Amino acid sequence: MRWDGLSVDPKYLEALFAKYPERLTPQDLEEIFGLSRNTVYRWLQTGVIPAYQVEKTWLIARDQVKDWVWENRNTLRKGQTPEANTADEADQDQP
Repeated sequence: MRWDGLSVDPKYLEALFAKYPERLTPQDLEEIFGLSRNTVYRWLQTGVIPAYQVEKTWLIARDQVKDWVWENRNTLRKGQTPEANTADEADQDQP
């Protein structure tokens, strides 16, 4: 798979979600992301995580969440390189 001119391997994401069923629970999200119960429900209620609420039940599709994680990951953009700390920045970090 190619993304913005970079070759990327989504296998790490497949492995993360492999042990979970097609329909996730809020508890599954707590485990996957290491979030508190309150944060998971806040993210669900505000639409941060893709899901549907039917009365008091959350319908959370594993593949939609996986796609959401993939689309919102941090990566280097085409033509960019990581910047090394300069000596000035290193000096500022010291007390």
